[in-house]
Amino acid sequence: MADGSYRWQGNAPEPDAARIAGIDAAFDEAQVHAFAEPARAAAIERIERALAATRTGDLTEASAQLTHARSVLDGLDPSALEPRRGLAGLFDGRNARLKRFREAWSRAAAGLAETAADLSGRIDGAGRRSGALDGLWTEIRDAVVDLDAHLVVAARRLTGSAAEDAAPHPLEGRKAALDACRAAALRTLPLIRGAQNADARAVGALKACADGVAAWRDDWKDALGLAGKRPKKVRPDRERMARVRDDLMTRIDGARAELTAALARRADIEGRMAALRRAL
Repeated sequence: MADGSYRWQGNAPEPDAARIAGIDAAFDEAQVHAFAEPARAAAIERIERALAATRTGDLTEASAQLTHARSVLDGLDPSALEPRRGLAGLFDGRNARLKRFREAWSRAAAGLAETAADLSGRIDGAGRRSGALDGLWTEIRDAVVDLDAHLVVAARRLTGSAAEDAAPHPLEGRKAALDACRAAALRTLPLIRGAQNADARAVGALKACADGVAAWRDDWKDALGLAGKRPKKVRPDRERMARVRDDLMTRIDGARAELTAALARRADIEGRMAALRRAL
């Protein structure tokens, strides 16, 4: 969108006429080599901050948390509540099996509650990171507008400034550097949105897992007779318990796949943003 089409799409205003006039009035021919350097430096600094914010994602650790959670669920099979066959079943009463299973569930529930809390923290962190990137997107857009104002002045100054066979005016080289910075800033804007979108999809998957942990915990707590007043006889619905567990495991598998894709997207965006910065 280096042709200015980003303006009519509503992403940036035209340079202010008063700003252009002020730049032109302050133009110093003796300092042409540093013309618009504050504007260029500001744009570069904002691109660097956007790159740093893009690099701060912690999705890799979230994936490790999900892998651990799935391992815990694998170890909690409702079929363990069924009586064992043969002689082993004679020494393995229903109450003993239920007690062991409750203890295993209690340990797992505590661990998965910590996992859910960790995921919720990462969701909050992604929200803060997206907010910071929103601010940087606006700052970089404003930097483009300021560069445009300087480029208008440079173009006016260069018009008819030298004969065709004369040496290039020093301002031409400066204008080329400003054009390159402007183009890099413009290309950074959609990359910022791409990083936010990658995070948003991953966050949605993480939230589904955190919510699923709560649903699994409450459902199994009720099925195991541990919710409210405890009944004298507990007959866990193993099929229902298996459905709830399998639903959570499906959510975890989906989230891990989404995180893998998000990490790949973020790595690509980070590489492209870093290349834009290096070119300046």
